[in-house]
Amino acid sequence: MMETITKKLGTKPNISNDELESLAGILGFQFVLRRDLFAQQRDDGRYVCIRRPLHHEHLVDHLNGEITLGMYLLNEDSMGRHLVYDADDIPGWRRLKALANVLSEMGSFAYLERSRRGGHLWIFFEDLVAGETIRNFGQGLMLYFGLGNLELFPKQSQLSSGPGSLIRMPFGIHRKSGCRYGYYDIEGNPLAPALREQIRLFDRPQTVNPAIIERFCAHAPKRRQLKDSTLKSTTAFNQNGNGTPLHEQLKGAISVREFVSHHVSLSPSGTGLCPFHQDHVDSFSVNDKQNYWHCFACETGGSVIDFWMNYRDCDFNTAVNELAEMLL
Repeated sequence: MMETITKKLGTKPNISNDELESLAGILGFQFVLRRDLFAQQRDDGRYVCIRRPLHHEHLVDHLNGEITLGMYLLNEDSMGRHLVYDADDIPGWRRLKALANVLSEMGSFAYLERSRRGGHLWIFFEDLVAGETIRNFGQGLMLYFGLGNLELFPKQSQLSSGPGSLIRMPFGIHRKSGCRYGYYDIEGNPLAPALREQIRLFDRPQTVNPAIIERFCAHAPKRRQLKDSTLKSTTAFNQNGNGTPLHEQLKGAISVREFVSHHVSLSPSGTGLCPFHQDHVDSFSVNDKQNYWHCFACETGGSVIDFWMNYRDCDFNTAVNELAEMLL
């Protein structure tokens, strides 16, 4: 019999204004990484980046169900406080529960949050951690325990353009489903019976053991080392361009639509689900005429090089050399 995902938290909180202000403060302190901008979910489930400062009133409105915020996983310095896994189906949800159980046995607590089609697993760090460390830790866990096709947030080690990946801020109402999703233990019981009690659990959230971070970072896949032959081939390619920089040659030689379509399922009009944030609608698009891509939700975009940097989580030089190797 298929396991079902239930939603227990009510859509309208029966909370006084004073207490709501206090709960919004907890939400802002523990989950907000940026105050210079924020994301907001539309009624169709899409997120749009609002390039205005985030205020306390926005968090109150989020808890009241008047708006639903999306949170960016990295701050302006590419530092974060959370590692989040996203599962879009029941098998993925079961893998999240299994990982939460294993981490608990190792002395580190992880928070299971239900979602519209599956769930999230939140791991908190004691202090701000470099995005690269967060992703190494998350990838190491995935590889060691064979977690399959779970999505890992943040999706970037370091911000290159735009505010990066986002995920729905906890305790808000999903605009498409109309439901408010809470946190549960591995047996499927709510961590607390009501909204206020659940939020207060995050006043001082349990954090991951630093020894575990170090242990599983060591299991992260190593970045591919470029061979001398690759460097020679890129030099030859540059010479053929009559002095045009290699990265400019690549931009003109590769169709963004053709390249991206190998990694993102695109519609005939060039739209699809963005691979860089929690996307359930077609936020990602390709402009054939100007040969670039853009996601209006996470505000990322650019050339084929920018796509490969984000997709492979690598630096500019690595992306250029790898793309040149593919082309030659």
